[in-house]
Amino acid sequence: MTQTKKQSGYDRLLNVLYIVCGSFAFLAYFAYFIKLLIWREGTLSYVAAVLAILVSGIPLFFKRFWERILPQKVFFVLKNIFAWGMCFYMVTFLILCTYIFATNSMQTHPEDLDSETVFVVYGAGLRGERPGSVLRKRLDKAAEYLEAVPGSVCIVTGGQGPDEVMPEADAMKNYLVEDMGIDPARIYTDPESGNTIENIKNALAIMEEEGIADYTMVSVSNAFHIPRIKLICSRLDCKGEFVLAKDPNPFSLFTTLVREYMSYGKLFLLGTE
Repeated sequence: MTQTKKQSGYDRLLNVLYIVCGSFAFLAYFAYFIKLLIWREGTLSYVAAVLAILVSGIPLFFKRFWERILPQKVFFVLKNIFAWGMCFYMVTFLILCTYIFATNSMQTHPEDLDSETVFVVYGAGLRGERPGSVLRKRLDKAAEYLEAVPGSVCIVTGGQGPDEVMPEADAMKNYLVEDMGIDPARIYTDPESGNTIENIKNALAIMEEEGIADYTMVSVSNAFHIPRIKLICSRLDCKGEFVLAKDPNPFSLFTTLVREYMSYGKLFLLGTE
């Protein structure tokens, strides 16, 4: 009798995890896929989103079908794998979100910096030849600090995406010069990098080439991005400060965190090479 109750209780727990965690994963990647339809990224992002939707959606919506056609023991094993796998995803996703926002309690202020400062602004997508909304927020914050710290310089870094008409770095420089009135002589461009690791490596190379390797490097990005920048910098033995740009709207922020989860996974699996 006791054994039956324990098994029944475990089954109820398993069913809750199966539905709640599976639904969370499905909705997360479905929302991310919708964002990709609006703001396009590389092919790999679409593949990852579709695979995640299928992996979470097929067991979730066709549970009774698999229960009918599979042997009971096989279905029970697969049910456990799915339920606990989705639980792992949901819990680690929430832990990552907590980590991201808990590590951004402090940032560098203009009065803490001198003329030997280089602000590194990370690309985030274009709309035609203009920076997208997330990227504009980063550039606006960079311009604010460039004006507040005379003599400082800026590196704008970002290559040309598959659906972009020009390198992000070139559009970023144009925005800073034409819209924000920043002297073009204070802006260096990296139009080649395709991800955050390359952003940082290329920025460091530019600092070396321009004789400003001893300057304080200040990364300018959003709260969701800064912790990964810090992690990459620590792995590259690169020290620096950071400045927070305003985060995007709640939908964009949530879907960006879904993407950040995949980026952290890639970083831990492949490293910074």
